[in-house]
Amino acid sequence: LNKKRQKHIYINDMINNTLTALDGVRVGHSTHLDRLTGCTVIIFDKPMPVAYKAYGGAVGAFNTESLRTDKTDYHERGLFVAGGSMQGLMCASEIMKCMIDDSQGQKIGESVINPSISGAIVWDKGMDIAPFDPIYGKEAYENLSKKPVENGNFGAGTGTTVGDFRWLEGGTKIGSMKAGIGSARVDLGNGIIVCALSVVNALGNVILPNGDILAGNRDEYNKFKEYSDLQDFVTNNGENKSNTTISIVGINVDLGTRQHYEKLAHIASHGQVRAIKPVHTSSDGDTVFVFSNRQIKDPLNNYAQYFQETEDQNYFKVDIIGNAAADAVQESIYDACRSAQTIKLHNAYRGLIPSSADYF
Repeated sequence: LNKKRQKHIYINDMINNTLTALDGVRVGHSTHLDRLTGCTVIIFDKPMPVAYKAYGGAVGAFNTESLRTDKTDYHERGLFVAGGSMQGLMCASEIMKCMIDDSQGQKIGESVINPSISGAIVWDKGMDIAPFDPIYGKEAYENLSKKPVENGNFGAGTGTTVGDFRWLEGGTKIGSMKAGIGSARVDLGNGIIVCALSVVNALGNVILPNGDILAGNRDEYNKFKEYSDLQDFVTNNGENKSNTTISIVGINVDLGTRQHYEKLAHIASHGQVRAIKPVHTSSDGDTVFVFSNRQIKDPLNNYAQYFQETEDQNYFKVDIIGNAAADAVQESIYDACRSAQTIKLHNAYRGLIPSSADYF
């Protein structure tokens, strides 16, 4: 490949490797370490096309039906991810109130603002402490910034964990490890940027490309357990608690049709498949959102012979960017675990949910 076409992946580099590297995108967190929960809000300075794909059996989402290919409009003003399970969806109301105050939305007549956002939730460890407060949505909105997104125990990643498939001491103690919120960026050359943000709260373990476990379930001897090792599962009194990884991919290429954006979301989900084992289970609500600021209309114009405006070539374009999106999602999941910090919790094994940094 020509050097201009070489792919560069950035994780915690000197450059901004987060969603705010894209023009017209701001991100804010509401972080409550005392309650192990929070909210993350992404706001666009203009309506942007958004696609959505959901996997697993425990999806919790807000205003996503309108994003499907058989619907009329798929442009949004923002996205959010919240803890608190279904209670977290209530923060959408607070976010929209803020958007109305800022005239962020469709203008109807002289005085009506109609904001449009979509979002999803995770069942975080804050559910063991206190009810989720919808005001966290407002707090996250008020913290919107163009600065690089904070990763680890922030926003919707404040109380998230991985490896929740086995509990210890007769099903009374959590044996999982701390995850959080993570980011990664892939540069494809010629100005094409693919950024990913993931809130990682998976039932399964997070697996590195070489097969090693980065973070996941542990036994009484502090050794990793694999899902496939277990003949019988020790759960918390049989209670089925939901888990979820939510990834948001932002690009700066105009893909044209909603079918192309939805296909990109599907390909991007392969990053979750590579990084988490098992993934998309009955207890996971794994979700991928994709949006674009559509800055680049003619990507890779130095290679126009490969990207002529035909239907086949448009799909080829989606596949190339989708592969980069899968890489970005995978690396953002790793970043969420590496950036996380150990937390204390009363029903955790030995009172702690360790981060990968403290575990190794």
